[in-house]
Amino acid sequence: MILLISLFLLSFAFGQEVIKLTPQKAYELALKNNAELKKLRYEVESTNFQIQEAKNYFLPYINLGAGIVYNSEAHEWEKPFGISLVSVLYEYRKTLSRIKSAELKHEIKKEALKQLDRDIKLKILELFVKASLYKKLTEVKREEMAIAYVRYDRAKQKKDLGISTNLEVYQLESIYREKRKDLMHAQYEYNKTLLEIKKLAGIDMNTLVDVEDLDFKPKMGQIDKEKLLQQALKNNPVVKIKTLELNLYDQMIEESKNIMAPRVQLRGEIGNSIRTGTPQIRAFNQNGWRAAVEIFVPLFDPSSLYRVESLTSYKKIAQVELEDTINEFKLISNSADYRYSYLLAQWDYALARNRFAEENLTLRRSEYELELAFDLGYAMAEKSEAERQLMQAKYDILIFIAKLYSFAGLDPFLVLEKSDEFITTD
Repeated sequence: MILLISLFLLSFAFGQEVIKLTPQKAYELALKNNAELKKLRYEVESTNFQIQEAKNYFLPYINLGAGIVYNSEAHEWEKPFGISLVSVLYEYRKTLSRIKSAELKHEIKKEALKQLDRDIKLKILELFVKASLYKKLTEVKREEMAIAYVRYDRAKQKKDLGISTNLEVYQLESIYREKRKDLMHAQYEYNKTLLEIKKLAGIDMNTLVDVEDLDFKPKMGQIDKEKLLQQALKNNPVVKIKTLELNLYDQMIEESKNIMAPRVQLRGEIGNSIRTGTPQIRAFNQNGWRAAVEIFVPLFDPSSLYRVESLTSYKKIAQVELEDTINEFKLISNSADYRYSYLLAQWDYALARNRFAEENLTLRRSEYELELAFDLGYAMAEKSEAERQLMQAKYDILIFIAKLYSFAGLDPFLVLEKSDEFITTD
């Protein structure tokens, strides 16, 4: 019975489709399913409606009112009722500022959406790199565990023959258990990374996926810091957003200036003594319909002064943040070549270590004898670790270049097509 159940589970597992993921496919799925992207798209949509609301400022407010009022002089109950219509025709300093403010908020959200789009592409690359490295680390740890187990098992056999001690057995067992623990941790990290990719792309957690290794070849050279900084200041969404925020505060300040700012509105009424709208002024008993064009001029509004000063302070904060962002960009641009030089040196070291490991493995295979089996096993494990370090060095450069593209406001996936946008060989 147990055998039948096991066969059923195996057949189910092998029958389940495995999705082969590339970075591009993961991104396409994320565009449709990622929660953060969906949320920000709705925010962009919301600001678009705010623009329409600001542009349609002239649409009328229509109110229906009724009541009952006791008149002590006439000793009778009055029953006021009516419909009031108020349409704003123009507000000095406010009408155009509100429209411009809504448009700026919309642009800010659009730039934030572009940045999130690049961030998701960069995250996909990082997760693919992480998955590949942990997959390779699992291979390394499996080989190390196998060697440790063989040594531990032979020590037990020697102990049974009386030519080994408990101390040696326990020592080798602890080494084996440690290597097994390391293998379990590498497998855990690999599977967790696959789950993170599924979450980012909106794939069901029970779906089997396999990620493609990234094809990339590092290029020798230097980072063109001037070109990098120029592109970043021109295209980076953070700079654009900060600049838009400064313009937004200008419009909000203009909108808050409420002294000697006339408002022109159209008012229409049907009924008696019911009046609504801004400002509300008393209407005397009258029947029939009325229509009027009204002009109101605020002479003094103390709250306006405080709002203007408060918004001016926020604008100064935004200006400081923009200047600090530009200085941070200069720091990143000027330090990029130093970082790239280090990564290339790390790549050269990994290449040399891999060549040594390859040569050592070839030598051990040519010298293979039963008593030297451990030497061959160690050489195989060292070769696998050297390959992993070579992958690490290569992928460190890939992610660094992808981050430079994102920093410059470009598509991080360009790193999969070319890696020399900001690299010079002079």
